[in-house]
Amino acid sequence: MTRTELPSRFEPREIERRWQERWAEAKLAAAPGRAGERRFSIILPPPNVTGILTMGHMLGGTVQDLLVRWHRMRGDSVLWVPGVDHAGLSTQVEVRKRLAKQGVELESLPREEVVARVEEWKQEHERRIQEQLRAAGFSLDWSRYRYTMDAGSVRATRKAFVELYRAGLIYRGERIVNWDPKLGTALSDLEVVHREEPAELLYLTYRWADGAPGGLVVATVRPETIFGDIAVAVHPDDDRHREAVGREVTVPLTGRAVPVVTDTAVDPAFGNGALKLTPRHDLVDFGIFRRHPDLTLPPSILDPRGLLSGEWVPAEFRGLGRDEARRKVTDALREAGAVARTEKITHSVAHSERTDAAIEPMLSMQWFVRMQPLMEAAVHAVRRREVRIHPERWEATFFHWMETIEDWCISRQVQWGHPIPVLYCEKCGTLVVEESPPAACPSCHGTTLRPDPDVLDTWFSSWLWPFSALGWPEPTSDLAEYFPTSALVTGPDIVFFWVARMVMASYHFRKERPFSDVYFTGMLRDASGRKMSKHLGNSPDPADLIREWGADAVRFALLFPNPADQDVRFSPATIEGARNFLTKLWNLVRLLVSHLPEGSEPPSHAPPIDPSAPLEDRWILGRYNRVAEEVDQALAAFEFTQATGAMYNFLWHDVADRYVEIAKESLAGRNGEVAARRSRGVLLFVLERSLRRLHPMVPHVTEELWHALPHDGEWLVRAPWPPPGEVPFDPEAELESEALWSTIRALRLLRSEHQIPASERPPAWARPATEQVRQILHRESEQIRRLARIDSLIVLAPGAVPPLESLAHVTPEGEVFLPRSAAPEGAEGEALEREREKLALLLVKSRDRLADPGFRARAPPEVVKGVEQKVEELERRIRTIEGHLARMGSGGAA
Repeated sequence: MTRTELPSRFEPREIERRWQERWAEAKLAAAPGRAGERRFSIILPPPNVTGILTMGHMLGGTVQDLLVRWHRMRGDSVLWVPGVDHAGLSTQVEVRKRLAKQGVELESLPREEVVARVEEWKQEHERRIQEQLRAAGFSLDWSRYRYTMDAGSVRATRKAFVELYRAGLIYRGERIVNWDPKLGTALSDLEVVHREEPAELLYLTYRWADGAPGGLVVATVRPETIFGDIAVAVHPDDDRHREAVGREVTVPLTGRAVPVVTDTAVDPAFGNGALKLTPRHDLVDFGIFRRHPDLTLPPSILDPRGLLSGEWVPAEFRGLGRDEARRKVTDALREAGAVARTEKITHSVAHSERTDAAIEPMLSMQWFVRMQPLMEAAVHAVRRREVRIHPERWEATFFHWMETIEDWCISRQVQWGHPIPVLYCEKCGTLVVEESPPAACPSCHGTTLRPDPDVLDTWFSSWLWPFSALGWPEPTSDLAEYFPTSALVTGPDIVFFWVARMVMASYHFRKERPFSDVYFTGMLRDASGRKMSKHLGNSPDPADLIREWGADAVRFALLFPNPADQDVRFSPATIEGARNFLTKLWNLVRLLVSHLPEGSEPPSHAPPIDPSAPLEDRWILGRYNRVAEEVDQALAAFEFTQATGAMYNFLWHDVADRYVEIAKESLAGRNGEVAARRSRGVLLFVLERSLRRLHPMVPHVTEELWHALPHDGEWLVRAPWPPPGEVPFDPEAELESEALWSTIRALRLLRSEHQIPASERPPAWARPATEQVRQILHRESEQIRRLARIDSLIVLAPGAVPPLESLAHVTPEGEVFLPRSAAPEGAEGEALEREREKLALLLVKSRDRLADPGFRARAPPEVVKGVEQKVEELERRIRTIEGHLARMGSGGAA
């Protein structure tokens, strides 16, 4: 056991660098090849190589590292696998932007050159991501590092595709997709953002095709798609259009006659309740088309670049972009007399998150996964609690998405990503779907095989991550020892796109759950309330914050005081508060070390304390026990902010503000050697155990401070987690200590409110509410005298007459008094009035709770009883204050 010398100032940079190097050299994060009876495994959600990590990544990593370090200290075999995601489309977009700045158009390069440029980008950003993860002190097993396009992931992705295809769960077909005309590819819903934008709603008259006067008025904001109309639909219950059903109308500017049909998907409240059907460019329209087999699918009227094209589009409009076409088609409709009226509206417009181009809903030939057959096992897993979601409120979101699930479009028209493992035989047209591409067609033996030009959606490799990162489909030892994994920590914004799909994939390919628990962190937002993201560029670089404040301060600020599972606005002020706490902890340990004699033994067990021991020693040990239990329960329940807050409040308020202040004389040896040994032993036990419990949250500073104390073992990271119940609860000590500190606080408050100089040491009186409190105050009067800076304390009997001409303050345990002569004139009445107003507000709130039938019906009986007791106490305190005010001649009702 070698103790570290602590400098006077807490400077985290050197401390963190040193311990990270030592931990890495000792390979302390390496998981054993054979897991023990208890194991804990977790796979890092692979950050995209599109850029650096954001503070959102740092929050997720901090929670994961907390879990990993906690389980490691509990003696579990722990595996935490790092890795990164190739992020196909997103990465290609970033490379495209870089090339554009160099005057190079990505689309002009051959595929091999594009892949080389993307690989260069990937290596650059992968290195930065790894540096950020290491700087944060995350104890990842770097020997098991993975990448979603390494050889193992390629094998897993191809196997999954082929297996699903052969099972009839992957198919190729035409469906409406989110089409980005600037990138020329389909996008997932996650890559689409919606904005409210102004628009002109045109009310167009579709004349009766039989030549009868009038027609059917149809409202649209997209007149440029009129050339792809094949029908007009109305709601079957809309009496306004009942006579129109079955008739035909003429599409303006085209001369084509189309039928009027009915469908419940039509919203009668929108426009005139009549909907033009353009099935190739609207999801609702396509759904109506599929429910009406008599309708014929039109040719496409927009090409992949978003330009009007095709035989149904009049020549004068071909080649126009959507915005220009909208203006010119509107002018043509006005000239034709087809515009009945217009209306200014605001509506939601979908945009590509990657390019900001307006999304074009487009019927496109794509590859899809059938989700309905895969969904049932995932739903059952969550309902049966095989997979537990934290916080539970996200379960409803999970189930809602599952109930409305659509088939998943997995093909992308970009160059970076996993190629779709499909070949087309040029000779016989056979579709060849194999894990290993054959040299010849298995049907005709032709050797001209054309590969599918598309790549797979990034999420297709990511949904295999919990088991592919452990070696699947190979029968690796990690897969056997550490799967299923124990937990997943991620953001709720990808509950559909990743979490739910991983559960589905695991039950299909592995026949078991991928993880037992899912924890959703909150979203970190900037000062404007926007989510911090790489795309918006509004997240500070975590590495910059770590250089300025230290990794431990950043980690602690992400856990406390803002709830880690709720959306919050994150600012450096939070980090400053965390840094102050760590400085307080540093100074606490330095204070103890300064009083410990050479050769002090490590605290292998709690110091023996009997009922005759000083109150402060019994109290702080009992408080430690209570806090230890609270922390253990909170961590087990994934309540990370509660656990962190419990340690913060205990060390700052209980240990530093109370115990050290009371025990300062004993610690310094001024109360004799016996008292010194006892108080030093108590503080050593409490701080050593607290450093262990705090280590998963702030690993570097706790490792440094632990080494400065007498300790057993070489590493705090490997030290055993303190067992519960090392010292017994002492409710009597808690009660006595509260009476003591309530009296000290009240006397200090009186001094402050009445501006009594610090140099003055007036006498004081206390009138306790009960005989038990009287005995406590009498026994602890010397501590009260010293800490409240008074000359003497006279403890009155309950109900005794207080001294005349005194200042008063009412506490839950009674009243305290200082001589009025010690304060400026007239201050006492104002202070009592303020106290009465404060208590009256609390009384109203408590009475309102009791008057609420719902509260009494839902709350546990002990909670209701606690509120009732609080009402009684508040009423008593207000009556006492009013008595003082009456005697002063300034009474009044509460």
